[in-house]
Formats: sequence, structure tokens, C-alpha cells
Amino acid sequence: MPSVISSVSAASALAIAVVYWVAASIAAYVAFNRALWRGSRGWVFIGVGYMLLAVIIQYVLQQIPGLVILIRELPLILSVKSITEINSLLLSLLKPYIPWLILYYGLMAGICQEIARYFAVKDREPASALYIGYGFALIDIAVGVLSLASILAVARMGLPIVPFKNQLQALLTIQYVGIAVQPLVSFLFHPGASMFLRAMQANGRGLRGLATTTIAHTYVDSFTLYLNYILYGLLTVTGRLITASLMVYFSTIISMSIILFLIGLSRVRHLPAMPMIK
Repeated sequence: MPSVISSVSAASALAIAVVYWVAASIAAYVAFNRALWRGSRGWVFIGVGYMLLAVIIQYVLQQIPGLVILIRELPLILSVKSITEINSLLLSLLKPYIPWLILYYGLMAGICQEIARYFAVKDREPASALYIGYGFALIDIAVGVLSLASILAVARMGLPIVPFKNQLQALLTIQYVGIAVQPLVSFLFHPGASMFLRAMQANGRGLRGLATTTIAHTYVDSFTLYLNYILYGLLTVTGRLITASLMVYFSTIISMSIILFLIGLSRVRHLPAMPMIK
């Protein structure tokens, strides 16, 4: 099968995404410093460290259902010779479990990252929550870069990640839309969730705050996976449902991120030892 994406276009798309995300990360940091309050770089590194740990644990836990299915069907898999046939077989084995896998993957992301956030902000200066959340967002952006790079690499090699070329183009289109939206969502959701959770801890309702951010995070990640599975052809839906799902997805995750940020900011700025906000 010939390559759908040329090496030049793939490299250009990845380069543009990286430059845009780096610029957005710098812009967010400058905006937080000038519009809200100055933060320590150490706070950012705390967020980065906790998020890295969360992502590693999350990845391991998310592999468990797939590994169980593969081990159970290992003799059948070993009997297949070509990569194309193995791909098709793996998809057919996983397809009956996709609705549950979507919920499981989203829940593991929510649990791992929000528990990490809970301990990252616990008993720290309230002002630190904004920048700890910023550190979480940086890793979120890095994961997005890796995801886009993997899709472009597989597409460039011409491997059948999706059954039809138009599905691949749709997948890439959604990825490009995601490129534009992700910095906005990441730099609102993660700092917002961190400030909200820190404020809830200060009010003696930390576990309730953890449950709230975990549910919100699970919703975002599960919905993202749902759309990806549709575009990979693993879920059969109508064109209208895809359009409606995309509209609901982008509108809800953006509005949720904005609301969470505003609530978190409003609550954390009134905690003791909060530096003066401009």
C-alpha cells in the first residue's frame, strides 16, 4: 500500500504542531505571571514530576485488559503470518469490548492523574496550585505531540491503522483540530482542577473535590477515546452522529475547562497566604 502521507508533509505537520504548542505553553506561563501572580519554577517541576508518575502508572494499568485478551487468544494470534492480518485479528478481538475499554481507559486516566494532583497540591501554598497545574498541562501537551507523531509515522509508512484512506484523512483532520484546541483546554483544565482541588482541601472537602475532578477528567478522556474509536472504524455510527458528537465534545470540554478554571481561581484566591492578584 503506498504511503498516504509524504515524509515532507508529515514532518511539516509535526513541526507546526510542536512550534504552536511550545508558543502556547510560553504564552500561558507569561499570562499567568502577568495577569494573576508570579510563580516559582519549582512549582512547575512539581507538577511535571507528579504528572509523569501518573501517566506511567496510568499507561501500565490501561494495558491490563488488552494483555488479558491477547494472552487468552495467543495461540490464534501466533498462527497469523502477515502484519495486516494480525492488525485485523487484533481489532476483531478487541471490538466487542470497546465500550467497556473506553470507560476503563478514561477512568484510569482520571483516577491516576487526579490522585497525583491531589497529593501534588496537598498542604502546599495555595498560590502554587496554578503552576503545579501548569506543570501537569505541559506533560499533557507532550503526550499530544507523541500521539500526533505516532499517527503521522504510521500513516507515512502506509500501515493500515484505519481501513480506508478517507478515514485516515478524517482522523488527521480531527488531530489538527485537536492541535488548535488542546493548549486552551490543557492550560485551563489542569490549573483549574489543581486550584479547585487545593481550595477543597483547605475547606476540609478534599475527597469530594477529588471525586469531582476525577469524574470531569474521566468524561474528557472517555469522550476523546470514543471519537478516536469511531474514526478508526471500530465503532459504527452515522455521519450525523459523528458531527453531533464532535460538536458536543469540543463545546463541553472547552466550557468545562473554562468553568473549572474560574471556579478554582475564585476559591483559591480567597485562601490565606494568597499573594495579591493584579
